[in-house]
Amino acid sequence: METSSVSIGARRPPGIVRQIRREEQRRGVRSATRIRASGSKAEEYVVSDRTKRLLEGCCKIGPSETEGKPQAGGAGGGTTLEALKRVDGVWRSIRNMPEGDAAGPAPVFVTESSVRLDTNRCDYDVAVCGGTLGILVATALQARGQRVVVIERGPLRGRDQEWNISRPELESLVPLGVLTQAQCDEVITKEFNPIRCGFYDGESGAPSGDASAIEPAIVTKEILNTGVKPSLLLDAIRGNFEAKGGVVLEKTAISGISVRPDGAELDTSPLDGGDGLGAITARLVVDCMGFASPIVRQARWGQKPDGVCLVVGACARGFDESANESADLIYTTTDITAIDQSKGQYFWEAFPAGSGPEDRTTYMFTYIDAHPSRPSLADLLDDYWDLMPKYQGLDSIDDVELLRVLFGYFPTYRDSPLPARWDRITQIGDASGMQSPLSFGGLAALLRHLPRLTDATEDALLSDLLDRGCLAAMNQYQPALSASWLFQKCMSVSPGTSPPDGFINKLMRINFGVMSSLGDEVMRPFLQDVVKFGSLGKTLVTMTTREPMFVPQILIQAGPGPIVDWFRHFIALGAYDLAAGIAESSITAPVCRALMGTAPSRELIEKGRNGEAAGSEADFAWDFAVLDKRQKFMLRRKVEAWKWGSGRDYDDQHA
Repeated sequence: METSSVSIGARRPPGIVRQIRREEQRRGVRSATRIRASGSKAEEYVVSDRTKRLLEGCCKIGPSETEGKPQAGGAGGGTTLEALKRVDGVWRSIRNMPEGDAAGPAPVFVTESSVRLDTNRCDYDVAVCGGTLGILVATALQARGQRVVVIERGPLRGRDQEWNISRPELESLVPLGVLTQAQCDEVITKEFNPIRCGFYDGESGAPSGDASAIEPAIVTKEILNTGVKPSLLLDAIRGNFEAKGGVVLEKTAISGISVRPDGAELDTSPLDGGDGLGAITARLVVDCMGFASPIVRQARWGQKPDGVCLVVGACARGFDESANESADLIYTTTDITAIDQSKGQYFWEAFPAGSGPEDRTTYMFTYIDAHPSRPSLADLLDDYWDLMPKYQGLDSIDDVELLRVLFGYFPTYRDSPLPARWDRITQIGDASGMQSPLSFGGLAALLRHLPRLTDATEDALLSDLLDRGCLAAMNQYQPALSASWLFQKCMSVSPGTSPPDGFINKLMRINFGVMSSLGDEVMRPFLQDVVKFGSLGKTLVTMTTREPMFVPQILIQAGPGPIVDWFRHFIALGAYDLAAGIAESSITAPVCRALMGTAPSRELIEKGRNGEAAGSEADFAWDFAVLDKRQKFMLRRKVEAWKWGSGRDYDDQHA
């Protein structure tokens, strides 16, 4: 692994409105409105004049391609002042929400009935609710011969701000029939290297806020180094989906779902001239509406998220082109900071944008819980305007031209992935909670799991195993995901606690230094949110031997309860790794295949209908095994859970 120092600088043109900014800071002008938090004292919600000015100016000078178009849906899709107030309003309601019985009865969106549908055949095999990432799932299933409809509340379009992934992750869509190789190349707007990770060390005397004074802990390549434009990506995938016979219903609201013995009925209606058709029936409903899904809301009613990642950022123009070629995956330039009424550690991510050689996107994020004292996104933006210029080598935020301002919250739950709560309804993507509690945005997690989920969904449809138990088997417990919670705990500051200001940075420096010394086999999976038993074990042992006096500080900061809970998941991670290895070994794999058979496919079913002779053992095995159909299905899902739950799928995808 390479180690070097990369300087990120910026061109310093005269400040366009620098005098206005100085006056704002001198006066401390803020405009505020009183908002009554449900069941609590009045809470003052403040958006500073500086934030208002920068957001309004950004909307006026943004890229012309977005003019006249509605803002994209999904997390981070809105970029206006009104969007900030709306998102902060939802985040405030989450912080102040009643829990458990105090929340009262859950809002009813899904109902169940023993009355069969008034039709001999459902309109579709699969109804995918939510199209931003759901279109990926829908296209993969349509390519397998399923009849799929995508229902999107707004227009089905991606935002203009790039998503960052690795090229192999994007190209994993090619064998699924979601994209062609040529389309993969077309939707990529930028590729960049190297990728840095670095953490502030106040004890060394380094000046706070200045990234150039921080020696990177590691410098690597080819990790999250590919910028993909969502608007281009979704347009290409939608074209493929519709060309294969898929149907898209835009600006269509879903007011409820009725689960019946022979299908599900979705009550839809058009919005602003949309495509709603009234009642739509499908054998299976796939919920891709994200963490704000009304289905998830009903399932998790009265349950606060266990962790939240708050993110603010901007794409700006005016950086030095010659220095705008590398990226920061995770960086810190300060110690634990007071944020409104609480404390937290700010982290940074920055990368070149594909919209121009002087354009750069910079995110600031922090890990917290949903305690009422936690800050608003407007509070974070105020800190961002002050801290980002120091981090990126600017004199002030007015030295660059803001193209887009970004903000969002990403809740996560310990009991994830969310198992099916009803027959014929399953969650995929952020709605299922399959993403790591350390990530903001679920694209990478969806791409990692999409081959598995496509196989499992096709298996369930062709085997007609769409009950709650079988669908829950598609989103089983994953110890690798659960083990990540200790990292989130140690990278946040619990309310009422006062760890040393430099604790999180020291932990990150030690952890990343150890992983770097252990090589790419340990480091690269972790940087892509994949936790593996062997890699994690090596890291813990090496950290303990190198820094034995720091271990007690970790135990104190995390607390005994989370440590015991994490150890349970760590043991399970080892068990899953062992089970996956046994299932794949040359000695036991034939026995495993004989027990679970081969999953049915359209091709194999057609061969059986046409009376064609089996061409191979796999062709014959799909309809023959020791176990019955349901048992075979459940065993196939368990073997998948061992593989993905232990992180062994990473080795196959990055071979």
